Amino acid sequence: MSQSQNIVNSSLKAASLNMMTQVIFRLVTFVMNAYVLRYISRDGLGLIYVRLNLLDDTIIFLSTEGFRLAGLGHNRDSGNWQKTVNLMWLTLPLAAFWSSMMGWVWLTMLPAPPPELASQYHQAVIIVALAGVGQMLAEPPMVVGQVLMFVRLRVVMNMLWMTTRVIVLCLAVTLDPDNVILIWAWGHAFAAVVYVGGYYFAFRVILKANKIDQNNQIPINSMVQLLPSRPSQFSLDPDQRKVASSFLGQAVVKQVLTDCEKYVMTIFNLLTLSEQGIFDVVSNLGSLAARFIFRPAEESAYFFFSQLWSRGTLIKEQDKENYQKVQSGLFRLLRMMVYLGLIIVFFGYSYSHLVLHLYGGRTLSEGLGPDLLRSQCFLILFLAINGVTECFARAVMTDSEINTYTRVMTLMSVAYVLLTYTLASLLGPVGMVMANCCNMIIRIAAAVRVILNTFKDQEEQPIMGLVPDTDITLLLISAGATCLLSEVYIYAWSALAHLAIGAVMFLVVVVAVVVKEDYILVFLAQKFRALREGDNIEEEEEKSKAD
Repeated sequence: MSQSQNIVNSSLKAASLNMMTQVIFRLVTFVMNAYVLRYISRDGLGLIYVRLNLLDDTIIFLSTEGFRLAGLGHNRDSGNWQKTVNLMWLTLPLAAFWSSMMGWVWLTMLPAPPPELASQYHQAVIIVALAGVGQMLAEPPMVVGQVLMFVRLRVVMNMLWMTTRVIVLCLAVTLDPDNVILIWAWGHAFAAVVYVGGYYFAFRVILKANKIDQNNQIPINSMVQLLPSRPSQFSLDPDQRKVASSFLGQAVVKQVLTDCEKYVMTIFNLLTLSEQGIFDVVSNLGSLAARFIFRPAEESAYFFFSQLWSRGTLIKEQDKENYQKVQSGLFRLLRMMVYLGLIIVFFGYSYSHLVLHLYGGRTLSEGLGPDLLRSQCFLILFLAINGVTECFARAVMTDSEINTYTRVMTLMSVAYVLLTYTLASLLGPVGMVMANCCNMIIRIAAAVRVILNTFKDQEEQPIMGLVPDTDITLLLISAGATCLLSEVYIYAWSALAHLAIGAVMFLVVVVAVVVKEDYILVFLAQKFRALREGDNIEEEEEKSKAD
């Protein structure tokens, strides 16, 4: 099997495994968070779910984004692995810088929490900032593991990290609700220790047991190779350094664009802590698809594109086989993301109230909650498209194009902040979602321009994947209208009947998509055949051992 085919299979396997495990994990955390919502105060909810999580996300993203993108472009068969490891260790001093700066901002410049929570909050900020620095110790093995296609490793580590935090929060609201913020912060730090230790333990086991195909030996044969070089021998790959430095500025802009509404409502205090907590819960519920489907698909897609596409090389100079795989892969990814987004729009609109009522009771289902979740459904459609278009654009752009793209995104971020502040002042939380939708549309347009320039003068344009099949579109409109009529006339009489109608219509749409897009059936058939062959091999091995 060719190296490019291995990359394709690994990307598909990673995306599939990530999606399945994320679904299972989200179901567990869904139940746990529903439990937490019934015991935690709304102010505590706002501090933990918005402020402290935003602090952690800001530190991690700004410290790792550029280095991860540069490191993932490393070819596993080439040399200079030590230079890639050295590059990833630079996240440590960068995280120390961002932790110090952001910790100071969170402690001195943001609106003060209620007096009874102030002491816990101040300690929690320091703990979260220090934990952000500690997490950087896991960056070298994490990136090396991804490049070496250790698909399950990152999935397990991420689940371990998030599960630990949720379990600690559940224990905190049950056993000591008065100190829930401080206990959560210590649980966050403990999860960071488990996360870092888990990566190094996993690599130690892999290297010691040599659980790698003899024909596909990994280039890392010692734990020492995951450590940085001595200062006198410390060096970086020039190309990776350029890519990383180009993406560093873009990381700041992208983080602002990603969590703009949280920064706006936190810094300008447009919403109370209680309202921030409710907004975040509803937003997270609305973005479940983005978290457990879109994000794993985007990560695998970026790895797929960056490995098969030679950055800065013209199409006629690209490897023909790799080019065809990238072209068809981009088309199919765009088509599937469009379908997933449209399904969420047409079904989510009619079932927002029911979902919120089941999840958080009247606290979420009464008032602004349902309208906020409905608006989130439209945002998910744009998130689905933007994820794939942007990861392809970032995988193929040259250093100069990346710098130009960064300047464009900087202007976009300023406009987005102003738009978010304006619409939030006029329309409240729904205005924040509308501003985010506008932001996503502009980002999609910028990435589409890169795609069109990349494939210009080509007969087959992968961007056509953004145009859904006419029959499927009409079916989706019919299903959405049916569910909307069910909400108006049947939901008040029987929530179960309303849910059953939605389930039937959803099944019809999914079957139609699978049948219409024949490559999905081919993919499923290949996976089923592979499983059957694997089972047969295992049976033959067991028989031979018995003989």
